[in-house]
Amino acid sequence: MVGNSQTIDQIFEIIERNLGRWKALGIALLDVNLKVWGIRGEVSERVFRFYEKFSLCDMHPGDMISNNNTFMIKATDKIGVIVVMRDAHLAMLSAINLKGRINALSDLYELEKNVEIETSGDAEKYLMNAGLLFEKDAEIFLQQGVYETAADLMTMAGFYYLSAGMLKKAKKQAQKALRLCEEKEITNHHRTFALICKEACDNYVKKAEQYWKQIQNEYSERERNLVNNALKEVKSIHSFRN
Repeated sequence: MVGNSQTIDQIFEIIERNLGRWKALGIALLDVNLKVWGIRGEVSERVFRFYEKFSLCDMHPGDMISNNNTFMIKATDKIGVIVVMRDAHLAMLSAINLKGRINALSDLYELEKNVEIETSGDAEKYLMNAGLLFEKDAEIFLQQGVYETAADLMTMAGFYYLSAGMLKKAKKQAQKALRLCEEKEITNHHRTFALICKEACDNYVKKAEQYWKQIQNEYSERERNLVNNALKEVKSIHSFRN
């Protein structure tokens, strides 16, 4: 998922409020091509596979498909939602609530525009270029012997690539940062930062998130937002590759 986490979170909050008084076990936001924009809670691969058979493009806002304790609904012209509830009865009640309120959720259309811009090719190009710039900056600090900063910049490049869905380039940067940490005996949060990126690339996202909780306060808000978005993106990538 390439997009602003604040926008995605706003969409989640609108959906959750309009499900009724029952809490969903998991919610996935999709575009009409079934590309995952974000996941909150747990939505299994089995659920995604079931709904892959249906075309959101051919559905109209408010159209819905259900299966056991899950349902998929087209929320706007560009946003689809998969919801997982505790049981089939609650799924039915929640789906009825959400379907009945779809036409009144005008905020979704404004947020939809934001996500469309953020998920465009321009956004991916921006992320790729940012990764390249951080690579170059890392080389400068490496040549100057400022190794901890160089390692962090390599890792930052990796997270930008990860946010753009470029797993191979992201892993290459993470491995490069880890080698530097090993060579220069860097064992503090700078090494952990690089390890988080590598673990995420290798589909050990839960482990990456655990490490990130331990060191995230060492980094700026901008850096934290980048890592959080990258971890969300890698979840959506691996959910369709496994």
